[in-house]
Amino acid sequence: MSEKEDAPSIPTAVTAAMEKDFGVPITAYLFAAVDSPPVLMGTIYGDTTGRFRQGTSMRTSAIKKAFFVDGYSLFETVAGSRYAVVSWAPGGSNIYMNRIYH
Repeated sequence: MSEKEDAPSIPTAVTAAMEKDFGVPITAYLFAAVDSPPVLMGTIYGDTTGRFRQGTSMRTSAIKKAFFVDGYSLFETVAGSRYAVVSWAPGGSNIYMNRIYH
């Protein structure tokens, strides 16, 4: 089996987000994200650093800033990465509004 055959398909919501211009560079897109302060966890797609394969689970470094663009939640980490959250995991995992940023 080739690597292409093993690669998971990218969810439609993720491909739509990838086509969007957020006005800032996006490091990767998180699907079914979970907010677990001080980090986010989720399934990653479109990683521009090449560290993560499509559709793998990952955990970000500590989040230092959150902002919103056209209905998307964007998060910047202390390491300088920016993640666009495409969807939140079900079950009330979207608790990012409780964060405090300085």
